[in-house]
Amino acid sequence: MKKLFVLMILIGFNMNAQNTEFKVYDNGLIYSENSVTKLKHIVDSLNLKFKVCEFNKTFLSYPQSKANFIRLDKKDVLKAKKDLENNISYSEFKAKYPKATFEENLMILKSNYTNYDNIENVKFSSLELGGNSNESITTTKQDADSYKNIFKGKWLFQYDEKTSYSNESLTAFYFIEEFKTKPIADKYARLIQYSDCLVDTTAQIFYDNAKDTGVRYLDTVPTKALKFQEYVDKVLKKPSFSDEKLNIIWGYDEMAFDKKSKKKNKKNIIDKELAEREFELFRKNLENWESLKFTRCDSLRRADSNFSLMLDEALAEAKVNKSSDDEFEEYVGRYISKDAELELKRNRRVIGGCSMDNSPRVHALNIAMLSAETIKWEIFLRSHLNIMNDRFDRASDGSYAQKERNTYIKEIEVLDINVLDLILGISLRIENPSKNHYFSSINRVGRALAESSNPKLVETTILDMIADNDLDDYNRVLMYYLFDNYNYNLTDVNAKNLNQTKLQLAVSKMPDYISSRIITRK
Repeated sequence: MKKLFVLMILIGFNMNAQNTEFKVYDNGLIYSENSVTKLKHIVDSLNLKFKVCEFNKTFLSYPQSKANFIRLDKKDVLKAKKDLENNISYSEFKAKYPKATFEENLMILKSNYTNYDNIENVKFSSLELGGNSNESITTTKQDADSYKNIFKGKWLFQYDEKTSYSNESLTAFYFIEEFKTKPIADKYARLIQYSDCLVDTTAQIFYDNAKDTGVRYLDTVPTKALKFQEYVDKVLKKPSFSDEKLNIIWGYDEMAFDKKSKKKNKKNIIDKELAEREFELFRKNLENWESLKFTRCDSLRRADSNFSLMLDEALAEAKVNKSSDDEFEEYVGRYISKDAELELKRNRRVIGGCSMDNSPRVHALNIAMLSAETIKWEIFLRSHLNIMNDRFDRASDGSYAQKERNTYIKEIEVLDINVLDLILGISLRIENPSKNHYFSSINRVGRALAESSNPKLVETTILDMIADNDLDDYNRVLMYYLFDNYNYNLTDVNAKNLNQTKLQLAVSKMPDYISSRIITRK
């Protein structure tokens, strides 16, 4: 626990010491010019590959239906449940139970998943639009299959018994349409095909048996990697700072009301101020030590044969037990190979310890940079897209921390790929994606597009998709969300206001059951 506390403190110091999330090179990007040049060469071949890609797959829209929703949770719940079991008509139910809550003409989506008990389930959920909330009912695949894909005019309900915390309740969908799917029009299917061409669907960033690491996954077992780092630190006399003094700096303030406590607090304040001055000196010494570390390591490696011997042995062990960290991996990259460093990083996932823990994003950036240097496009792009979409696991994630996580669209715009087509291709939702197809986070890529170098193309393209009857309703709504997030993140107030008018016009061309519910954001 003490190690976790100290690490979280150091994370806080590191975050406060930086003006930007990541180092920015002279080219204004988070990747060096050398890396960008290598990536451009790969993109040239990928663009040629796409020109000869076989366009032979028919993508299908997500299954979608329309239904009315009811909720009853005060009285007559069991009686109403019996009526649903007997397939009472919707109009009769509404007349018989007027105090129930009713929501009508909702878009319903159906998705399959397997739960932690390895049971196949089907989730039926309404799409949140305007002021209505997202409603959902989950049932087993066996129960869903009993409908034999005929849902129109039938009920799907969930009954919850009374507990010490809540009353008994009944929720249900009454389907007014069958679930429908249709082929995605060629002009949109090509976007999906383009994204699959760029984001290699046969590749994955982490190996199947990768290990979870991070501040909450501290490995207490001694390793050769740690032994090597301790050897270097000792020989090069790395500055240190005691855990006890960190506790003094970051310890909780005491509330004092009596003379004895006030006297104690005065001493604590003096101790804290002294520790803070010592820490500032330590920080400067550590920065200086880090700036000279590899120059001195180069000399140590030439002078002491144990350096290479210990490093080789530590690498061999780390490949097996996946017990490495950024510092050790940096030694491997400098003195063995960048490929070996990348392999170690792909053998461990970093789980964020809290909202302010930036280590998962740093790990992803390091993987992206190494992938660029070692010409592994398939790993680079997935890792960069994870940074853009903020696709990482964290123990907690408060919204207050999300604003500081940038999207870095410029970094892929300079690579001469069609970034808008890529983002649209991973933002459309389909029933039959390629295995390992990359799906975007709509709010994150909307924010990314707000920084695009070609806003007019972004706006025209997405607005046309919202208004296009050739596109299925669900994807039209997603494009509405995408444009709404894009516009929200613009800094030009006049442009935002003009776009709201354009968005309202596009929404007016959507089906009435959708357009009547949408409330455009000011």
